[in-house]
Amino acid sequence: MSKAVLKALEQVKPGDLICVDWLDASRGKIETVRELREVGVPGAVIDSPVKSYGVFIGLFGKRSKHIVMVASLWVFTAVADYGQVDTTIIPVGTVENVHVIQSGILDVERVRLCQAAFMMGRCHHYLRRFQIKGRTFEVKRDAR
Repeated sequence: MSKAVLKALEQVKPGDLICVDWLDASRGKIETVRELREVGVPGAVIDSPVKSYGVFIGLFGKRSKHIVMVASLWVFTAVADYGQVDTTIIPVGTVENVHVIQSGILDVERVRLCQAAFMMGRCHHYLRRFQIKGRTFEVKRDAR
């Protein structure tokens, strides 16, 4: 990984919309057709460049760090904030470039919920409101 990528990652904050240029894994294919070799068809093209966009939620991984981005966020109910999150996970060692498109497009609370959901596989978040003698109370049950 280049120093430029490390420097770029230091500038990225959770909640930022980012673009990551990286090389995906590919499978090899060996052509044995003599005619292809004779006309100069190139072999051993294994680079698969990818440009991925998403909202950065953090670097995760024990053995090797990975960039985790929210690719899609579905909110099924506006009240309970219940939804589903799809992520894009990119090994940092494959990254060629990272740049911020827009800072802070996802608020801190939603970033925290996405991080918890990613780390635990499932996240529950409830916000209950009730009234006693005209006073409104909110009980927040955090992600677990």
